[in-house]
Amino acid sequence: KYFRNISKGVYVDVGAYHPYFWSNTHLLFKNKWKGINIDINPVSIELFKYTRPNDSNINVAISNSNKKFIKYYTKNIINTMSTTNKYAAQTAYLKGYDVRKIKCQKLNYIISKSKFKNQKINFLNIDAEKSDLDVLKSLNFNKYKPDLICVEIHHRGSSFKNEKKLKSHPVYLFLRSKKYKIIWRKEYSFIFSF
Repeated sequence: KYFRNISKGVYVDVGAYHPYFWSNTHLLFKNKWKGINIDINPVSIELFKYTRPNDSNINVAISNSNKKFIKYYTKNIINTMSTTNKYAAQTAYLKGYDVRKIKCQKLNYIISKSKFKNQKINFLNIDAEKSDLDVLKSLNFNKYKPDLICVEIHHRGSSFKNEKKLKSHPVYLFLRSKKYKIIWRKEYSFIFSF
């Protein structure tokens, strides 16, 4: 509903996972939007290349560090819990996980090298399994200020309805500092707008 008056908008999906299943950008894609899909799993990106060939589909980790490569943690050929956060991997993969290396870049760099570099970003979706703040910090909000940002905020040991925990969470504080406010939430997913 928020984007009903925007045709052919632009999305950036970090931790895209799959072009259809649990995709926050699938409906936008079906409505002629285009964008950038980023995931640390190479199989995920191959699926995006096949189903969304006009998008930029990139197999890389997003980080705010200047490291060339970063470790990531995963299990099986494709899954929703692949992460660069070791703590997140330890809590998600109780029976163990594989450690791999992947190229690491800032979100600013990815956008600046894409065909969308001079376009407005209407929707930024981040599902980086507890590396979300690092992704946000790698974006220049003066140059790229998305209309809407969907991001996970995990409240350690508490309900998502706990306002005190939410308002002290680093992701929430960062987005508030950029003048964003919550306009929708469900469990651990939050949508911010400015």
